[in-house]
Parts: sequence; C-alpha cells; structure tokens
Amino acid sequence: MPKEANFSNIYKVYDLVNTVLSLGFDTSWRNRASKYIIGNNVLDLGSGTGAAYKQLANFDVTALDPDAKMLQLNKFSKKIIANAENIPLDDNSIDTVYCAFVWRNVNDTQKALSEIKRVLRPNGVFILLDMTRPKKKILRIIHKLGTLIATTFIGLLTFNIRDYRFLHTSLDKYEQPEVNLKHHPFNSIEIHRMGLFGFVYLTIFKK
Repeated sequence: MPKEANFSNIYKVYDLVNTVLSLGFDTSWRNRASKYIIGNNVLDLGSGTGAAYKQLANFDVTALDPDAKMLQLNKFSKKIIANAENIPLDDNSIDTVYCAFVWRNVNDTQKALSEIKRVLRPNGVFILLDMTRPKKKILRIIHKLGTLIATTFIGLLTFNIRDYRFLHTSLDKYEQPEVNLKHHPFNSIEIHRMGLFGFVYLTIFKK
C-alpha cells in the first residue's frame, strides 16, 4: 500500500467512498465477480472492512489486508494482516483469490500477481475487480472531474481532504488494465469493461 493511502484515517467510511465513486453499483459488480468463484477456499485480498461479506459468506474465506483498523470491522473469522506482495500462505493452498476495488492501491502489481499465482491451486482463479479511467480521452476528462468533485466534497465534510483526494488520484496510478495487466504469469486472462463509460473492469485470471 502506498504511503499516501493512509486508510487508517478513513477506514470507517472507505467502503462508502467506493460506493460513491462507483455511482452506487459496487454491490452489483461484486455480485457479478463472485459468479466466477470456484471451489470453497477463497482469499479475499484487500478485504478491508469486509465489503464482500455478502458475496463470500458461504465460502471458507481468509480475509487479508495491511490495515489492522479496517480488519477490526471485518466479519470474516480468519484474518491476516499482510499485503498482496507478500502473502503468508502455503503454495497451492487457495481455490480462488478475490480482489475488489483495491488493486490500484497495490505498490508492485507484478510481484502481487506472482504471489497470487503461487498460493492458487492448479486451475485456480484470480478474480480482480476495480475502477480505472474510461478509454476515450473526452470521457476520461469528464470522469476525472466527477471523481475530483466527489472526493473533495467528502473530504471537506470529514475534514480529511488529503486521504480522500488519494482515492481520486489512485485511478490514474496505473495504465489502462489492458496494458497494465498485459504481462502476467497466468495461463489465461479475460478483461470485461463495465459501468458508465467503461470505468470499471473485471479481470479473470486462470492458473
């Protein structure tokens, strides 16, 4: 997690901000992503406060997140304080890795992809859901303006502009997923664009 992303200051309303930035569709997109889950053993990578609890409640879930305060609010019984680049789990021990709306906060995505592949069992699946910017330039400008206004407004209301502003700038941290995820260690990958202007992407990696 980048130093700028001090979610310990905003952990109680972090999920609310993701809901605002996703125009309220984050739950429906989580539901769609969960349909790709295989097996019973699931690693909720970047689980945070457990926003995916409803989608993952019927599975054997390990919640992993680097922020202890966010995990305190997490309902999953098995919790690990760690990051995506160093997953403290055995090789070939997980059926599905599920990661929703946190990938843009990962420092080294290539190292994280290698770690995720390591812990996945043969034929395992990595489900990655996150926000980015639209492909077309004019739509990117509109989207940037919208997220800037939204995060600034919430930051002013909570007297914490700096941490909320990071959620806006994090959308520009990496290139488009079609480029950023091009080099990966998995056997196959498929990327689906969703949402208004296509600013949300769902990626399915298969080991």
